[in-house]
Amino acid sequence: AISTQLARKGIEVGAFVVDQGKAYFKQCTREEALQAKKSKSGSTMFVLPDPNARSDFRMMKAVKDEGMPTYKNPFLHGNLFLIISIQFPESLSPEAQNHIRAALPAPLHQPKWKESDADVEVHKLVDLDPVQSYNSNKVHMTGGNEAYDDSDEENRGGRGGEGGVQCHQQ
Repeated sequence: AISTQLARKGIEVGAFVVDQGKAYFKQCTREEALQAKKSKSGSTMFVLPDPNARSDFRMMKAVKDEGMPTYKNPFLHGNLFLIISIQFPESLSPEAQNHIRAALPAPLHQPKWKESDADVEVHKLVDLDPVQSYNSNKVHMTGGNEAYDDSDEENRGGRGGEGGVQCHQQ
């Protein structure tokens, strides 16, 4: 929590040391803190955990650039993450596929469309880290309102006058 608060102020903390009841924050990377550590009686150094250490466990299926529109810029879209609970086998022989089809009931719904139809969009699922996706889209989330600048400028002057109020036509 403290590292997040300091990061908002532009201070990147990689570790902190508690010595004689006082905490000293070290502005460095995690790796620099681990390389520079020295033993000192009565003090304890706490190094922030590696943010990428558990990234393999965070991986999710996603469709890139097909999620919600970005804040204040509806033309940029985030990623669409799918939460599914399916264990996919690494490979499945044609014989095993036939055994599974024989054991399962017939499909309830037959597809109405084919991938080759004109109105069908085909998207590929990819493995994405949601934390990395969020961090890469931070730039777009603060938006400078560029998508709406043209309409705002049109309403400031011209026939509408100051404030964008236009005369009612009769």
